[in-house]
Amino acid sequence: MNIDIVNNIKAIELIKIEILQNVTNMFGDIISEPVDGMFDTIVCDAANVISLTYLLCRRLGLEYKTVNEKIKFEINKNIENQHNLERKFGDLSKLLEDLEF
Repeated sequence: MNIDIVNNIKAIELIKIEILQNVTNMFGDIISEPVDGMFDTIVCDAANVISLTYLLCRRLGLEYKTVNEKIKFEINKNIENQHNLERKFGDLSKLLEDLEF
């Protein structure tokens, strides 16, 4: 039993490090000089951060479905409260429309 707990803690720490590395990569890519394929690199960075965050949630005992439901709830709440990005650009409505879960 202790081995599972230790391995889970190690996995959580590894995921946290990978999230930070990918966020750092993404911010670095955003401010770097434009080059061919930069858009794809930033998309890959963002996808990695999102995927790793889901994996971290699972390691913390959360179900993917629960996280997805909470994401939808928070988006709807921010739409209702006219979050600045929603009010000015409709970003949250577009995100909610494009989510497939």
